[in-house]
Amino acid sequence: MERGLYAAASAMVAQQTIQDVIAQNVANATTVGYKQDVPTFRSLTALELERLNGNNAQGVPIGELGTGVMPDRIYTDWSVGPIEQTGNPLDASLGQGLFFAVSTPAGERYTRAGNFRLDGQGNLYTAAGFPVLDDRGQPINVGRGPNVAIDRMGNVTVNNRPVARLRIVRIDPNFLQKQGDSLFALTGGPAPVQVPNPQVLPGTLEQSNVNVVTGLVDLIVVQRNYEMAQKAILTHDELLKQTTNNVGSVS
Repeated sequence: MERGLYAAASAMVAQQTIQDVIAQNVANATTVGYKQDVPTFRSLTALELERLNGNNAQGVPIGELGTGVMPDRIYTDWSVGPIEQTGNPLDASLGQGLFFAVSTPAGERYTRAGNFRLDGQGNLYTAAGFPVLDDRGQPINVGRGPNVAIDRMGNVTVNNRPVARLRIVRIDPNFLQKQGDSLFALTGGPAPVQVPNPQVLPGTLEQSNVNVVTGLVDLIVVQRNYEMAQKAILTHDELLKQTTNNVGSVS
């Protein structure tokens, strides 16, 4: 009977994990370049069941009895989000598998969020305030010239004259770890490859790949699953209480 308690408790923990991940995804439904997370789980040690056969110590195998699950890894969904036309000359989106390189205090990081801006000195920054890198790995500065824009080749232009080129790289996403909402760090694997002819869509932004409607429906399902596991625990608790009070009593 205690095994049922543990299985129900593990179900509550699993549903809480799912709820936290979905809530994080829904909260970032409007974050440019955000990639939703997907939780996974693994089974706890199962019990081998055998049917007793008379006095034979070796019973007939019946199968396994699951004892619940536990959270495993949280994966990133790398599917491309909707591409939105903005008309902003400093906005840009990329083809699948490509990333902009930016400079952070912790080193070079990568993002799909192409909503860039200029400061008063002509430095190109991300919306989060990180300097955008050129193809030589240096922060981009375009000076104080007018009509700054990004073209289809990833060039940063001033009055239609290229002054820098964005560092756009191809990376195996299996070696990327999310840091914040739309920033990623390389954790191993092959080095990023500079893309000579990147697929850049100027004047557009890749939106979050989170489906809000699906997320809200999933939150309702998670809540109901949590409540069912909770009721299972209460039922087992009541059965244990009755067993403790009644077994061995003389009526």
